[in-house]
Amino acid sequence: MNEKMRHLESKPSTSSLKLSIISLTAVTLVAFLMRMLSYASVTANGSITFTGYDDFYHMRRILYTASNFPHSLNFDSYLNYPYGFEIGWPPFFDLLGGLLAKVLGGGQPDLHTIEFAGALLPVLLGILTIIPLYIAASSVFDRKTGLLGAFIFAVLPAHVSISRFGAVDHHVAETLLSTAAYAFFILALKWAKDGSFSLTSLKTIYSEKKLVKSLAFAGASGLCLALLIFTWIGAPIFASFIVLYALIQTTINLKAGKNSDYLLICSIACLFSTLLFTIPLSAGSLRSGLEMSAMHLSWFQVFYVFSLLAGTFILWGFSLYISKKGMNWKYYPGILILVLGAGLLSLRIVSVESYAFVFEGINFFLGKGEYIGTISEALPLFLDAQGNLYLSPVLAAFGFCFPAALAALFLLGLEWKGENSKPEGVFFLLWTVFFAYLAISQRRFSYLFAVNVSILTAYLLWVLLESLNFETEARKLIKSGQTTGKNTMPVLQTGKETKLKAKSKQKMNNGSGLKKGQDPDYFKLVSSLLLFGLIFIPCIWMGSVIAKSTGSIDPEWQDSLRWLRTSTPETSYYLEPSETPEYGVLSWWDYGNWIVYLSRRPAISNNFQTGVQDSALFFTTDSEQEGKAIMEKLKVKYVIVDKLMASGKFGAIVELAGKNIENYVDIKTVNGEGGFETSATAKKGFLNTEIYKLYELDGTNLGNLRLVHESTAEKDDVKKNSVKVFEFVPGAKLSGTSIPSQLVTATLELSSNTGRKFTYQNKAVSDKNGSFEIIVPYSTENMAGGVNVSSAYSLNAGENITISGIQVTESDILKGNRVEVNLSKVN
Repeated sequence: MNEKMRHLESKPSTSSLKLSIISLTAVTLVAFLMRMLSYASVTANGSITFTGYDDFYHMRRILYTASNFPHSLNFDSYLNYPYGFEIGWPPFFDLLGGLLAKVLGGGQPDLHTIEFAGALLPVLLGILTIIPLYIAASSVFDRKTGLLGAFIFAVLPAHVSISRFGAVDHHVAETLLSTAAYAFFILALKWAKDGSFSLTSLKTIYSEKKLVKSLAFAGASGLCLALLIFTWIGAPIFASFIVLYALIQTTINLKAGKNSDYLLICSIACLFSTLLFTIPLSAGSLRSGLEMSAMHLSWFQVFYVFSLLAGTFILWGFSLYISKKGMNWKYYPGILILVLGAGLLSLRIVSVESYAFVFEGINFFLGKGEYIGTISEALPLFLDAQGNLYLSPVLAAFGFCFPAALAALFLLGLEWKGENSKPEGVFFLLWTVFFAYLAISQRRFSYLFAVNVSILTAYLLWVLLESLNFETEARKLIKSGQTTGKNTMPVLQTGKETKLKAKSKQKMNNGSGLKKGQDPDYFKLVSSLLLFGLIFIPCIWMGSVIAKSTGSIDPEWQDSLRWLRTSTPETSYYLEPSETPEYGVLSWWDYGNWIVYLSRRPAISNNFQTGVQDSALFFTTDSEQEGKAIMEKLKVKYVIVDKLMASGKFGAIVELAGKNIENYVDIKTVNGEGGFETSATAKKGFLNTEIYKLYELDGTNLGNLRLVHESTAEKDDVKKNSVKVFEFVPGAKLSGTSIPSQLVTATLELSSNTGRKFTYQNKAVSDKNGSFEIIVPYSTENMAGGVNVSSAYSLNAGENITISGIQVTESDILKGNRVEVNLSKVN
């Protein structure tokens, strides 16, 4: 009898498990389809166009790793040209991309296979995140919340945007590994608490399965944290959260008179595992010596985790002392704050560099830094660049899930207050507050907060659905449909007896197929469906819009970079970038990764903010000599500018040049039809800048830069962001004599590769002897497929002195030859 009862009790559990597996499979399919909506736009024209800026450098590393597996690219001579740059990104994400490429390519992948693997990797990692999310939600709440939270996460735009096909960035790996680390830690807490984990229980741990499972889950959490450190340079902050939680939970336990051994043992096991795995994972990337750098994988990460581990032992020691002495619980946080202050002071004395790294990291997460203010994705979630309230980012990332999550957080705070708190619940709430702060301070961290928002929204939705008796009413509706279906069958049969029986049953069920009082409440059902719609429809709509959106690189840049790769001298060492290439390309840092990957040319500045100072000074200078000196110092051969650099990005360029925007534009706020509007009027200072002369004047008044290509128009013949490529050349010297102190102007008519006609001019004033020299960058010999001349040079000195038909060869331009012209003999 007992065996039979046990068998019957196990059936619902087995059935529930099967339902969970089926539901998770459905969630995975939905998540996969959402993230593959970008496939058409990413693979348009038979090639793969990635969706972001950093994606292109990740692809460079994946390309290198696939060719040199398992080695990763740690130093790149194509960055920060001509000095090269040591890459701070840890290599795990790119190693995964290289491994996937090797698998898909049968060990010898071609370029298309490598790019496809890189584009597919975020989709796979994004889908995998569903598993730890479900585990965390089910452990803190229940399976229903876990499943619904997984469905919300599958379509939430904040995560779809970083895990769609073609979004080759390590952010998706951060989300997966942080969620997995915290889900495992929650499981460790649950098993430890249920198994009454304590110091004495460690002696007989092998006989306690729950305690063994707890340590195993804590170890798995540590492994995930180590992999996270191997993925993102800012990852130690996620390990710090374990110690922060241990401090707060121990304080709660002391106040309630509870034991905290289980908590601190789990924390120590987790951090010890992190330390053990961090050392071998980082060993291959460590530089020689005992360097301590937070910007690269070094002994700093090992030392940091060791410090966290030591700090947890201190937490434990103080908690035991206060508990044994019966002291007031308030002493505990007070003493620990003093210990923390003493620790920071000691760190400053022992290693000023490590002390600086700690505060640089804190400033980074506070959204402060030299370059952070110029990065749009680092802006606060609710503010625009001018500091005005701006709701579009939060609605685009979360839809109505954000206010739902805030309401759920408030309800949980009330529900788990005081004696009702549970360790895993406190951990989840602190985890949520931590990630909420990151997302609100810098909108780019919305992808991390997406996990918590999904779970909280699912919790609130179930609270509302239960208040509407949704499950009960849904069962009634299903049962009503089944009963109605059965009652219609006898009507189709023949025979008097069957019809009478059917008629009798219908009377007994009041014609509804159900007993009295069992009719579904359609108001509650419709209300429940409206709640689902309110949550899911905006997310699905916005998620699909984001997934289908085209990549960050527009056709104008693609055209120009394609030309740069095929029509300029090839540089060396692209696939083995340990030696210095022949020349570099100067543009704004936003476009550096595009230049390196798509053009396969070295970039002066790129998205690591390398070479930013020189680039900013070049584009804002009003001195041709200063601009030339910068190009010669950096061995620049090509300069690329676009419309945005001469408009929307110009403010950031000025800021990073250390100059005042008010010297270049007059900014006023006026009351327009749509309210207050900001208008900017160019001043003389802007008209004299290098960026204005290049973009707006096609290089007029510059002697060493010539236009060699401008981007072609799109299919509708409307250019959205014209891109112009200039070549830096020695230039020919038109020299001679004229009237003393006379303005001499050289003029040349040209047409670009698009057929657009423009005029080049450069000027000089003759000296007291009448001598002048004008440097010109264009030859009068037409070059195939490029910018063509429509006439020879003409020189004008005053109203009545003009000479035309001056020929300048390409050799003159490239060798800096002197071309003599005597205006003094011209009448």
